[in-house]
Amino acid sequence: MEPINKRFEKLENSQRISYLIGGFITNILTIEEREELDAWVVADEVNMQLFEDMTDDQMVDKFLKWLATRDTEGQLVNVKKRLKFRKKGSVIKWWHYAAAACVIGIVSIAIFLTRSSDKEVTPDVADKGKTDISPGSLYAQLRLPDGQVIKLDKVSDTVIGNIHIKDGEIVYGQNGSDTLMHEITIPRKGSYQLVLPDGSKVWLNAESSIRYPGAFAGNKRMVAVSGETFFEVAKDASRPFIVSIGDVSVEALGTAFNINGFDNRITLTEGSVRVSGQNKMLVLKPGDQVETKTWVVNKVDVVPVLAWTKNQFTFKNAAIEDVMQLLERWYDARVVYEDRVSYHFNGTINRSVPVSKVLELLEETGNVHFKIEDNKIIVKR
Repeated sequence: MEPINKRFEKLENSQRISYLIGGFITNILTIEEREELDAWVVADEVNMQLFEDMTDDQMVDKFLKWLATRDTEGQLVNVKKRLKFRKKGSVIKWWHYAAAACVIGIVSIAIFLTRSSDKEVTPDVADKGKTDISPGSLYAQLRLPDGQVIKLDKVSDTVIGNIHIKDGEIVYGQNGSDTLMHEITIPRKGSYQLVLPDGSKVWLNAESSIRYPGAFAGNKRMVAVSGETFFEVAKDASRPFIVSIGDVSVEALGTAFNINGFDNRITLTEGSVRVSGQNKMLVLKPGDQVETKTWVVNKVDVVPVLAWTKNQFTFKNAAIEDVMQLLERWYDARVVYEDRVSYHFNGTINRSVPVSKVLELLEETGNVHFKIEDNKIIVKR
């Protein structure tokens, strides 16, 4: 018989995971809790299958039937009323089962997880594997001033001048004097995290790049980017940090912000920045997002904006075209539209899953369907 302490540990773990899954369904998790759930989901295929089962509408129906044998008829009627699917098409279907998660509660989900964890679960991926598309990963190329190109994922431990590359990570020395420009480029299906010579942190998304000096000199720290990047700027009141993208520049002393050159949007998450260009200039506050083609500023939810830095896709009232553009870059896929889809989508999923998992999530609305052919994703109603 299993030791009692192990049984209690298993029950506690199951209760914790059930709480995270319920919070995922009802969209109440903090960023840290989302990361905890993601780590559990991608730990192995069994967890991923259990997660899919627990967020599947058929599984919720099974819970309701189980609940009907243990609850009053009136409570069950109320649950069913609250679970009626609203056909506005703007929210992924399983999000409408939030009421079910509340009624079912942690105990029933924990029982299911505890029992299921003792069984072997074989994910149904055999047929999909031939036509599925694998996700992106950490990948980048460094171009040095002399033209030398280094594939960072291929380097284990190398020293080049003031640069130490270890396991793909670049570490700049404290006393560097190389002010020539270095460039990091990220292809489709790649991403990378970089610490600049001044200690500022940069996240680079797929199909993006950054140019910066090997050592910052003078009274300004200047870099140039393309694509999508997120910055956490090291504070230095005497030397402003300036990022240029096309004809727009973003100036900060110590702050955090996201630059998306794909849709011409700059979003501030912390501190303040001055955005200028095209004879325009404005100052952003946390939560502000400026569209640099129109220079209109809006307050936004920064969670979907920054999801990619957490290796997630988070859709909030996202048009199908916006969703598919993200998938194109991360999975290096070509998207073909056979039908027009006018619905908007909400949901969160880890970016480390094959593209079929993301498409299945979108199909939960019942308003869009997909077909994968080689490296092509076909969108249909």
